[in-house]
Amino acid sequence: MNYEEIENRKKVSKEMEEKLLKTMKQKHLKRLSVAQYINDMQLTGKEKACLLGSMKNFEQLRRTYSFCGRENPRF
Repeated sequence: MNYEEIENRKKVSKEMEEKLLKTMKQKHLKRLSVAQYINDMQLTGKEKACLLGSMKNFEQLRRTYSFCGRENPRF
């Protein structure tokens, strides 16, 4: 992967994060599940993949996982 691809991915991640933050502010939410966001925004398959792939580069939002009491969660 070259420098341009890395920078492009960071740019896309930033755009996705800003879009998600904007949605959360409009709904006055502090937490929003990814599944709920995908449903609300009616994202296409490509947009879902872009969102999920860019989450690792989010700077302002942090990811949280709830495991529903399981000792060994599966992803």
